[in-house]
Amino acid sequence: MTQKLIEIKELYKSFGKNDVLKGINLDIHQGEVVVIIGPSGSGKSTLLRSMNLLEDATGGQVIFEGVDITDKRNNVFKMREKMGMVFQQFNLFPNMTVLENITLSPRRTKKIAKEEADKIAYALLDRVGLPDKAEAYPQSLSGGQQQRIAIARGLAMNPDVLLFDEPTSALDPEMVGEVLAVMQDLAKSGMTMVIVTHEMGFAREVADRIIFMDEGVIVEDGTPDQIFEATQEKRTKDFLSKVL
Repeated sequence: MTQKLIEIKELYKSFGKNDVLKGINLDIHQGEVVVIIGPSGSGKSTLLRSMNLLEDATGGQVIFEGVDITDKRNNVFKMREKMGMVFQQFNLFPNMTVLENITLSPRRTKKIAKEEADKIAYALLDRVGLPDKAEAYPQSLSGGQQQRIAIARGLAMNPDVLLFDEPTSALDPEMVGEVLAVMQDLAKSGMTMVIVTHEMGFAREVADRIIFMDEGVIVEDGTPDQIFEATQEKRTKDFLSKVL
């Protein structure tokens, strides 16, 4: 087994009286594609956002590359540079061109020279199938194109893991495929990915492991075949009977 990249130990998260995560234990290994599925409100996105401390845990630890990032003495911003994040709503800067969106972080946080940052950005635009969009502004692009740019932006920092929070749920159905194709390509290249998604066919195809969550706990953790074909868990069966 490859080395552990992320270790989550007894993770709790509450919003007021609402307990959203209830003692999650989970390891993510280098090169793994882990897909988190489950009903709305089960804690999937909160778990993902807790991995890079976009949500502060109420209790427990998140250890990333051997560093406890829940320990306030550690520099979470430094660690976050190695964790790319792709959001549901793209979050591109509307007043910047595609090229400027992609090169902003590498230039600002890694102090990469403009020429080098541009070179990386053009290579990534090629990779996500949008080589001619460098000078375009986000509003001139379709939702699927914006999300592919958001993936390129996440990759520009050369992260060790990419986190995807329902990357296709804000897209029109005909645009979902183009984003999933880019993610599939990333999975084949050996990128470590943690993906929250409702796309079951995609989950079955790309995941090394599927995590099924319900009511703030991990109900089941197994291969796609174990989860989709051979689950013994009633809650998993109920969920899959509604979505497949």
